[in-house]
Amino acid sequence: MRDGRRFQLTTVYGQEAVIEVEPFRIHVADEVLNDLRARLRNARWPDQIPSIGWEQGTELNWIRRLVSYWANEFDWRGWEQRLNAFNHFTWEGIHFVYQRAASGRGVPLILTHGWPSSFLDYMDMLPLLEHFDVVVPSLPGYGFSPRPPKVGINYRYVSERWHRLMSKLEYSHYGASGYDFGAGVTTILALDHPESMIGIHLTTLESDLAPAVDDTELSDAERSYLAVNRRWDMTERGYSAIQSTKPQTVGYGLNDSPAGLAAYLGEKWHSWSDVTPTDDFLCATFTLYWITQSITSSMRDYWDNRWHPVDPSYVTTPTAFGVFAQQTVPEGELPRSYLERLYNIQRWTVFPRGGHFAPAEEPAAVAGDLTAFFRGLS
Repeated sequence: MRDGRRFQLTTVYGQEAVIEVEPFRIHVADEVLNDLRARLRNARWPDQIPSIGWEQGTELNWIRRLVSYWANEFDWRGWEQRLNAFNHFTWEGIHFVYQRAASGRGVPLILTHGWPSSFLDYMDMLPLLEHFDVVVPSLPGYGFSPRPPKVGINYRYVSERWHRLMSKLEYSHYGASGYDFGAGVTTILALDHPESMIGIHLTTLESDLAPAVDDTELSDAERSYLAVNRRWDMTERGYSAIQSTKPQTVGYGLNDSPAGLAAYLGEKWHSWSDVTPTDDFLCATFTLYWITQSITSSMRDYWDNRWHPVDPSYVTTPTAFGVFAQQTVPEGELPRSYLERLYNIQRWTVFPRGGHFAPAEEPAAVAGDLTAFFRGLS
């Protein structure tokens, strides 16, 4: 998958610096894809209580249809061709996509995905960010970025890697955006390197970094939001309890069964989206996890951020928040006052469509909000 040549990278400032960055090209061996299809076609299916739908997890008919599509219709080679049209690189074990602004002097911007996602979430956004120099890394342990074989790979660890990467690319000032774990990384970037941050843009609040507020200090809107959020926790948070305590155990089954992987990840995309993405996109995401065997390492994010926590403090960096609260299983709509306890909110936009995976669900809306925010800061 790697092209071992090193190359010279021209920076945004027109200077040249030799940077140890390796071009990267995606290519999966035929035998890996053939084995995947064989496993999918030989999946063993459990039963399901009639008419229960999604109440106990992934609905049987839904996942059988999706697995059939993955095995018999999905075209990974077409995705390889599309993805290889972008500029991929690796640096110190981090895979990233790098798109320069057409003008050659774009606003530097680093975008960070979450779980169970990947850099694929941002590919439809890239053509819409023509005024930016965009860096889209894969989190450690996801896709083509291997996770270091140690504990403590938390928000702060990743944010330091991102800052070093942007410094290597000779961006001394840059913006950042993210959701889910990416929101956590982006937040810590702003806390630890405020002198380098132009602004940050978030589309979710990372739960580990939520404000700690006494109940007597909450507004009615904040209490209402937290009540919905607690109900969501009661039905949806089981995965987090497992992954923050025993990710290795569940990883064996998910790393061995692509049907199990699709059921586990597909349920999150179904429940946390406004409209579930296409079968084609879901299968591309599942395939990326499968071919890199990165499901277990990705789940370690929950363990590391639980047992190696980062205490948040007030973020002075100008912050924009895009509210995409339309999930199939509602998590609640964040009130602005709640986020203002933690962030210097300069832009607040509530969108009529889109859920947890906003960059993949509503790429034009997210790209437009990003563009307007950073244009206002320049």
